[in-house]
Amino acid sequence: LDRGAREVLIPQVLSEFRLGGVSSSNAERTAREYRDVRVAHGADPKVQQMVMLKSLAAARLVGLIRGVSRARRLGTGAVRNSADPGHGRTEWSMSETPRHLAYFSAQAIVQGQDSWAAVIEITTPIERSGWTVDLFFPKYEPDAVPGIAERLRRIAGAQWRLARVVRSYDALYVRVHPLAWPVAAYANQRGVPVIQESNGSWEDALMAWPGMRRIAGLIIWMQRAQYRHAAAIISVSETLAEWLREVTGRDDVVVSPNGANDELFRPGAPRLPGLPERYVAFFGQFAPWQRIETLLAAAELPEWPEGVDLLLAGDGQLRPVVEDAAARNPHIHYLDVLPYAEVPGLVANAMAATVLTYAPDRAGYSPLKLYESMSCGVPVICSDTPGQAEYVRAEEAGIVVPPEDPLAVAQAAAQLAGDPAAAAEMGARGRRAVEERYSWRARARQRQDVIERAIKARSA
Repeated sequence: LDRGAREVLIPQVLSEFRLGGVSSSNAERTAREYRDVRVAHGADPKVQQMVMLKSLAAARLVGLIRGVSRARRLGTGAVRNSADPGHGRTEWSMSETPRHLAYFSAQAIVQGQDSWAAVIEITTPIERSGWTVDLFFPKYEPDAVPGIAERLRRIAGAQWRLARVVRSYDALYVRVHPLAWPVAAYANQRGVPVIQESNGSWEDALMAWPGMRRIAGLIIWMQRAQYRHAAAIISVSETLAEWLREVTGRDDVVVSPNGANDELFRPGAPRLPGLPERYVAFFGQFAPWQRIETLLAAAELPEWPEGVDLLLAGDGQLRPVVEDAAARNPHIHYLDVLPYAEVPGLVANAMAATVLTYAPDRAGYSPLKLYESMSCGVPVICSDTPGQAEYVRAEEAGIVVPPEDPLAVAQAAAQLAGDPAAAAEMGARGRRAVEERYSWRARARQRQDVIERAIKARSA
């Protein structure tokens, strides 16, 4: 910034925080107000620039305020949940008994990946109820591709930081991972109830890391032990819950699917600059089970609608495949990883979104992109897979196609392109369904109730 801009910006932001007291809630409210103004005045570049800078300053203050309070309380490597992904205008009743919750993920929590949204969108509403939530997860250098040894070292480091203070928490919430076994076992030994959130079977871990099949017996043992000793188990799909009941012998598995932030993912989200006029969108992790090859093959077929591009945003194992397709075909575009707050601008302005998840060996699905696409009011082209297809059919929110069928995907895209009115109706039905039943607010309440019951049961 030039000196004049600094002299205007900094006093304005600081004075507003002083008026209401320097608190994270005040900083968050101001950041949200600036964000809303930015949307309303998006056509004015000068206003947009100043509002963006003030919003950034507010967001940084949120992180500083929360970081100071966390450091004073813990003095550890925990990370307070400092994101506010659009929950500002949501009413949330205060908890009768504020709790102190540790959240552990052996997977890095990085914007642009499904795990980031799944963690932040659950923990933010819980914090708004009066609880405190500290996140523990491995961190890696930006753009680094760590090897197995480095990943194990970082995961062990995150668990060590948590283990040192685990007894100060009312409960430990674990995003299921075989390598979370040491800290989960230690928490159990120290009398801290552990809640396991399962997003897939141990076969998923072996699919993601084929080299681990040499120690598959150990992986399965570590995961089974975590389920056996958990105070509660949450499954993100009914199919996965059935598998969990079978392998654990437990009948108390709670089904709580993923959801969408219906305030952030909304129809009419500001369009990202430089996008083509008509396009189909994919966003998320480039993992094998996302069947990105099927989507790319569909876009190459003559049945794909003329004048409709394919846009992909994300990262993962199949990124080279996506980049190669984009280099060959001028109608296929790779957008890299988008910040979470910008994803709605991609999805809400698409002709359709795709959710082609399919892996016969997986126990169940609950794709975030399904609910987020529906929340944006766009029709979904969805593979006929449990955990996703039944929602699209029940809400009449898109077109269900056979798994791994590029021709069916191309024909579905052509059908939606040829009947914009019907496509709009599908999108509107999906949006209503999310507002009524599939929002993160509803999911967070349900999971918070599970945690509270586990704490009370352990105390009794």
